[in-house]
Amino acid sequence: MLVIENDVNTFLRQTLVGVLGTTGADGSPHLAPIWYNWEDDSAYMFTSRTSRKWRNIHGKPYASLCVDTRDAPYSYVILSGHIKEVDKTVFEVVSSMCYRYYGEKKGEIFAERYRGNPADIVAFKLTADRIVKNLNM
Repeated sequence: MLVIENDVNTFLRQTLVGVLGTTGADGSPHLAPIWYNWEDDSAYMFTSRTSRKWRNIHGKPYASLCVDTRDAPYSYVILSGHIKEVDKTVFEVVSSMCYRYYGEKKGEIFAERYRGNPADIVAFKLTADRIVKNLNM
């Protein structure tokens, strides 16, 4: 297992939007902005089971997640690794993200849509086997 350095952990705990890169069955790349939570040295995410990103992951469970800042001094961490559906409920994964990205009040309202753990939504994690970083913090 890859050892995650403290500066990478600190950076990934910020509230930033990542860009998830997956590969289609025909070998074409697919990039999609995505919320994530950094916990237990993995990036937790969620999506619809009918989304292109999940169909790609289902066919090839390996992806990259780029998390970066958009203001100088520019910093980034790119995680590449295997994707695995998680044992946590969709609501558990989504609600923690909603509070982080939207704040308590709006986050609670958004998260309620996922309380029943809808079958068409999947929670998954990326565990890195490779990290590329440029941190100017």
